[in-house]
Amino acid sequence: MTTRFPPARRGQSFVGLLMVLLILTLLTAVAAPRVDLTRYRSDAMARQASAVFTAAARTARQQRHDVVVRVDSARKRVSTLIDRNGNGTLDPGESEVWTALDPSADILDPPLRLPAADPAPALRLRGRVTAAASASTHAVVFGRGGGRGEEFVLYLTSDPGVPSAWRAIHVVRRTGAVQLWRFDGTHWTRGRN
Repeated sequence: MTTRFPPARRGQSFVGLLMVLLILTLLTAVAAPRVDLTRYRSDAMARQASAVFTAAARTARQQRHDVVVRVDSARKRVSTLIDRNGNGTLDPGESEVWTALDPSADILDPPLRLPAADPAPALRLRGRVTAAASASTHAVVFGRGGGRGEEFVLYLTSDPGVPSAWRAIHVVRRTGAVQLWRFDGTHWTRGRN
């Protein structure tokens, strides 16, 4: 009687592994340029800034105090001031929190303005502004019932040379609703926050 053993399994050869790695490298080289990282970076920084404005509007309604959001484009940050006495400045007993934006964020004028809201000239961000000017001029106040003052639009981009990298955060004057907009190079479309 003869016993038969199953045939020995053969392992992968070194040449076979190199071929698989070569194919994967070629596929990555072809697919990588098609991934638009600028778009994802712009979306992330716009969502971050939009979240600050949305949280400020919610806080104003819940706590029944004014909440001031100020933009410091020179330092790429946004502050939220809970203004209990309504004077627009930080006083004892009030809190102010600064949120740093993505380091690649630029706060500039876009190639084409958002048609849904044409803010008052005092609220337009023309190029970079100094920290002192932004702290006093470029702010939106959320009252306990919603927005107050004029329309407010903040334009952000991660790459000014790429039209699809532009984003806008629009605060509606009457309701205080925060809207996120994307630019595709020819027109603005409203996105999700």
